[in-house]
Amino acid sequence: MSSSAGGGRSAPSRTVSGYSSRSSFTPFGGFGGGGLRNPTNEYENDPDLGSGSDDQQFAGRSGEFPPVHLAVGAEAAGRRRGSGPPDLVDRLEAVERLQIAEFAALKQELALLKAQLAQFAQTASNVQVDLGSKLNLFRARVGALEQALAPSHQD
Repeated sequence: MSSSAGGGRSAPSRTVSGYSSRSSFTPFGGFGGGGLRNPTNEYENDPDLGSGSDDQQFAGRSGEFPPVHLAVGAEAAGRRRGSGPPDLVDRLEAVERLQIAEFAALKQELALLKAQLAQFAQTASNVQVDLGSKLNLFRARVGALEQALAPSHQD
């Protein structure tokens, strides 16, 4: 914002990840004492958007709201005490602990199921080998019996 828009503003400014926000900003009241207009707003004099004081108060301010939201999100992600009601922070931490425990249990169950699957695959392979060898034995026995019975039919 240009320095002419701020004049002698006493509201402290802070920067979060390259975004600037004013601590006195309120979503429904603009800045400080009822909202200051931004003279560089390109839509301010657009007749299609209206020229009422409410329109001018909020025109061009949408770019300033997300940094305030991001700053709150960054504080919440950093788990700073005092950024929210203590019971809400405690409940959030309890939910996270529960989710971490459930995730660990699911990972353990997945590992167990993978081990069982590997065991079943090995068992199936062993059965296949065993059946293959028994099948070969039966073929050899059938062949021997056929040869033993073959000369008796010729008589």
